[in-house]
Amino acid sequence: QLLIDITQAGLSQGLKFRTFKPKGEQADGFYATLPIDLEVQGDYHQFGVFVSELAALPRIVTIGNLTLIGSEDGELSVKALVKTYRYLEDEELSSVKPNKKTRTIRQ
Repeated sequence: QLLIDITQAGLSQGLKFRTFKPKGEQADGFYATLPIDLEVQGDYHQFGVFVSELAALPRIVTIGNLTLIGSEDGELSVKALVKTYRYLEDEELSSVKPNKKTRTIRQ
């Protein structure tokens, strides 16, 4: 559903999707990330509202590795790595190998 929400946020602003490529989900500690290679085309304001709509989604969505290429007609081509996050379920946690960066918090 989240992937559909991301797509709908862009389409509702008139952005043209050139690339929307979810990569494999990666477990890290108590959460999992789903990276998505994304390339959209549109104007500055369309992209701004799209980012605002991503920020309003019920799950955390980050945008990184952002590349903006402008054209003379004012259209932007935006390439980015979008990541979504979710908590792992208890049964999933038992199969995750501890990451060296992950710290255990003791109470």
